[in-house]
Amino acid sequence: MKLQWIPSTTLSLLRMVQWVSRQRELKDASLQKAIQPAVQSVSTRLINASIDPAVIWEYLIDEVIAQDSDVDLSPALCEIALIRGGHSDLQSDQTAIAIHRSLETCRRAITTRSPRLADQLRLRYAPLKQAYESYGPGLIRSVGKAIWNGNPPTDWWPSRVSVHAVQPIANGAAGASTQQASVWIEAVLTDMDPDVPEWLRLVYQLSCMAISSHTRTHNSSSGTRSSSDTATGDTSGSSELPWTTAITPLILSKAADAGMIPSNGFALTKALSMWHPDLPSSKAPVVERWWNEVGLTNQPTPIALKQLAAALSAHDSSDPSTNFHTA
Repeated sequence: MKLQWIPSTTLSLLRMVQWVSRQRELKDASLQKAIQPAVQSVSTRLINASIDPAVIWEYLIDEVIAQDSDVDLSPALCEIALIRGGHSDLQSDQTAIAIHRSLETCRRAITTRSPRLADQLRLRYAPLKQAYESYGPGLIRSVGKAIWNGNPPTDWWPSRVSVHAVQPIANGAAGASTQQASVWIEAVLTDMDPDVPEWLRLVYQLSCMAISSHTRTHNSSSGTRSSSDTATGDTSGSSELPWTTAITPLILSKAADAGMIPSNGFALTKALSMWHPDLPSSKAPVVERWWNEVGLTNQPTPIALKQLAAALSAHDSSDPSTNFHTA
């Protein structure tokens, strides 16, 4: 699997806009002040059209991640996100033009402060790229074999993946496209936590991407309908298995076994908080107990995942009596 690294100024722009729309503060207060009116203008227009702005930002970001280059924003791209978000086809073109105009205002403000952002991103992602190239490929193969009990499908890992490196605003963050073999990651210069290096976050996202692609393909061929946006999610419908939670201890364990991170008790709680910010911290002990008693080695993966799902559900209902059966 070859990674194509992309210094994504467009995705950096969209994430800053999304951040401000969530009423969160950028480190650059003057930049926040400069783009705030345009962001508010877009939000107001969408709300007046009965569209949730948060949904549109997610879809627009997803459309950009799916590209294999630092694509320029366009009204057409904005319109695709609007239609995905439920906007009326009859008026989507005009709304898309207005959104694009506001985003261009934000882009000019960012470019004024960082005229060489693409070059800066290349410098910032260099250490992450080097660390991944040193350790990642071997760990990726090990994780795939563990998920598939030694025999992953030949097309489990795509031959080529686009990695969008973006300006850090959240002290380390990453995600994956719901459509293509593409991921994104904040180009931080140093690890947020030495116990959970950032290149492992990239391995995690690549693993999520492979699982999502396989799940989507399987559901499509079997006629099962599921949201592509939650194909690997732990908080989606009851038919979904907690893949993204389960592979967290798997990745850490394989990295520890290979001597890539300390083997005397890997930092599962830290990794869950960093890679799963929406997962309540109280569930970390449940995941750790599941891994120690079941994991993905004692029985077929689907069965192990169902047991983890049951344990997490029991925790939600305040039932601590869940027992794991490995026989």
